[in-house]
Amino acid sequence: MIELVVAVCLIDQPSQCKDVYLNFEGPGISEGTMSQGASVTPQQCMMNGQMEMAKWIGEHPNWQIKKWRCGIAGQMAKI
Repeated sequence: MIELVVAVCLIDQPSQCKDVYLNFEGPGISEGTMSQGASVTPQQCMMNGQMEMAKWIGEHPNWQIKKWRCGIAGQMAKI
């Protein structure tokens, strides 16, 4: 499984930051996950990640994205 790790910070408190993990999984969409089929590559994550981050920001307007990356789920260190 591939995950998108997004470092976000509150707009009005830029020192208040956290990592958000959005996972690429098999069929079916659940809260906080991206679904692109059973075999998703890091390249697909990079290509579709911007769209998923735009959705996340739309649902969380008080946050802004500082940086992001894709990798194997569970093997990503804090960014």
